[in-house]
Amino acid sequence: MIDDLVRSLRPDDVTEESYQARRADDLRKAFAVRPERRRRTPLLAASGLLAAAAAAFVVFAPSTTVAHRPAPVPVDTPVLTARSVLLAGAETLERAPAETGTYWHEKVRTFTSPLDGVVVASTGETWYDGRDGKIGATRDVQTTFADERAEKAWRAKGRPGLPKTGAARSFTGLVLAVGIGTKQVRQDDVKKLPADRAALQKWLDEARPSGQDAGSFTFAAARHILTSPASNTTRATLLRILADQRGLRLDENATDPIGRPGLSITDATGDHTLVVDPATAKLLAYVYNGEDEQPVDTPPGTMMIPAQKGTAYAYLETGWADLPR
Repeated sequence: MIDDLVRSLRPDDVTEESYQARRADDLRKAFAVRPERRRRTPLLAASGLLAAAAAAFVVFAPSTTVAHRPAPVPVDTPVLTARSVLLAGAETLERAPAETGTYWHEKVRTFTSPLDGVVVASTGETWYDGRDGKIGATRDVQTTFADERAEKAWRAKGRPGLPKTGAARSFTGLVLAVGIGTKQVRQDDVKKLPADRAALQKWLDEARPSGQDAGSFTFAAARHILTSPASNTTRATLLRILADQRGLRLDENATDPIGRPGLSITDATGDHTLVVDPATAKLLAYVYNGEDEQPVDTPPGTMMIPAQKGTAYAYLETGWADLPR
């Protein structure tokens, strides 16, 4: 190989005798003299064969060729939008295995604002199988104030907003239902919610009170359905319906009321915000910033809790579980 290199530096025909006589001198010149740098041509870069030949040449005369790394090709970073987050969440839910169990378990930390500058937080827990279950004791009650004036006003009004506390209790034969618009939805009803988009949209339209904004109502309903024993495909369909709402706003650096990072999506009215975990598509929290709802008459034996501005729910645990002892 060295001999071939020397011959390429002396293109004239040489005899074996003269070659042997000059070989040592030629070798010294080959490695001591820097040939004029040649400009690389597109052909050299495009041909694998020529590139390999150039690489072989560099092994013996590294000073004659300078290798340049090609500039990295920029990769476009996907831009997240509220729509893309919701659609990705729908796909995540559809791939998740279905959970099974006896009792639907919810552990929720609730934040209310009974007065300006006052926030009351407490944690509640329920287990329910559609007929029987258990309600855990309300615990970890904490009240925070924006300033001393807010605290004094709260105390002067008799400390409003404090939840009732007591021991955990079991219940039998009690039908729990949640109000979604005009519908009173029991656990069995939630399980039967359709996964077909047209059918679920029809159900939402029938539940929506007359005159209420469709997008705002869907967001309000979403917090109940996404944290219920509805099927994964039903919840995925709901996320796709939410994704088609106009005017959605996304915050990629959001945290929920207990400080967990997530992606928050706010509807066009600004009244409803969902904070979701991008890894699991689970709802971390729901925040209501609309006007205080007014109480309405309900059937005997039922009770409606109207939404108040500043109310937030952080979902600590939701899923199937056994009834604790």
